[in-house]
Amino acid sequence: MKIKLFGIGAILALLAVLAPMQSVSASAYTTSFQVSVTYQNVGTAATPVSVIFYKENTAAGTTFNIPGGNLAAGASSSLLIGSVSGLDNGFKGSGIMSAAQPIVATIVQFAGGVAVRPLSNGFSTTDSSSTQLVATVLKNKFNNTTSFAVQNVEDSPVDVTVKFYGVADDGTPTGLKTTQTQNALPAGASKYFDAGLIGGLGAVFNGSAVVTAKKTTGGADAKTVITVNELDTVGNGAKSFEGTGQSGSTVYMASALCNFTALKFVHAYAVQNAAATGNVTFNVVYKAPGKADITDGPYTLTPGGKKSILGCTKLPAGYIGAAVITGTGAGKLVAVGKVSGGGITSAFLGATAGGAKLALPYVRWSPDSTFQLGSRQRANIAIQNIGAAAANNVKVRYIDRDGKLIKEVNLGTIAPGAKANTNPQTAGALDPCGRFGEYGGGADCLGTAFGGGAQIIGEAGAQLIAVVRITNGGAGALTTAGEDYNGIIVP
Repeated sequence: MKIKLFGIGAILALLAVLAPMQSVSASAYTTSFQVSVTYQNVGTAATPVSVIFYKENTAAGTTFNIPGGNLAAGASSSLLIGSVSGLDNGFKGSGIMSAAQPIVATIVQFAGGVAVRPLSNGFSTTDSSSTQLVATVLKNKFNNTTSFAVQNVEDSPVDVTVKFYGVADDGTPTGLKTTQTQNALPAGASKYFDAGLIGGLGAVFNGSAVVTAKKTTGGADAKTVITVNELDTVGNGAKSFEGTGQSGSTVYMASALCNFTALKFVHAYAVQNAAATGNVTFNVVYKAPGKADITDGPYTLTPGGKKSILGCTKLPAGYIGAAVITGTGAGKLVAVGKVSGGGITSAFLGATAGGAKLALPYVRWSPDSTFQLGSRQRANIAIQNIGAAAANNVKVRYIDRDGKLIKEVNLGTIAPGAKANTNPQTAGALDPCGRFGEYGGGADCLGTAFGGGAQIIGEAGAQLIAVVRITNGGAGALTTAGEDYNGIIVP
């Protein structure tokens, strides 16, 4: 699950070009990506929005005041990084988005030749930590390679240390494989660590990473945030998720699948021990309405170590549900889930807590006539109650780019562990063209402007999480590519 919250100052750890700039047709890993930041005002009044951009490992920032006037309360909009004046072609770096009201955002990456749009959320400073976990790191493994950006959220330079821990199947003993460092990383700036370029990982690597930081002057603990991409090395699959400083003895995974539908959707989990010392033993318990729980485990992890869990190892074909990962021992757990099948290449960060209000800054719905052109999107929203009590009177509000409430739908009561689903079409939030989040265009209803989001509201004390799946259409298929992002908890 990608549960992150922007505060007044929002942190964007990954912007613009991510991978080495080579041929688009070769693979996702060698493709140059562009970024659009979708952002939502979750405050109570309109606000101007600005961003300070930092080139990788550079102290000087470029300030950009987003044009168009104030962003209305509840409204969602987007900023194409390539349209920002003052940034060089091929810019690679980070940003800090600021407003007078609380804002949230989701980063959307896209590139020609790559059908999937990798999605990840921004951060508030409360998401930052002196120790960050990247639950899965690959180099030429499963036809994927990982790159991640570490951003300094302090007001002075920091020294970053990244320790990579391997698993047994990379041909070396489990444990520390290699260490990378970046000294004096400027405030606000990021450093990209590309597993494909790290010789100490060997030709093939499967493992995880632990990132720590100290202030360059004085040596006190320093905080960072991390955004991760996992990119195909032989195809155009791409996925993104967040590093995290949040760990727990229980992690909730909203999606559990084994050969579900004719498209054979399946999941895999990467589970990491967040502790610097002490082993942790964990079980994965699968849950689905009307079915008996299914347990996979126990498994034991050494500090920093990772275990991959494949859903079809224990689940019967056709299974759909959720999972709870529970650990015992000295360590704490983080987990990343991945879903594949039917063109989906998705990654999401496991949740350690839920909330009564969630923000979804990126929601779209395109009708068949334009969706199947391949360049328009649809959003489907899954909401899960991870609390011990029923979540009553759960509402979803669909709000346009101007902050206007288009439709509010009441999903009623969601039982503990249960899920509910919604999208702009089933909610009745579409315009006369059959669209949500698209505006303008002629008789063909092919919109020329975009923006719109949603909010999920439960009663006080509710523990809700949500996953939004954004799919791209294509001729002859209703789902040809897709990725997920998490609903963002609003206090």
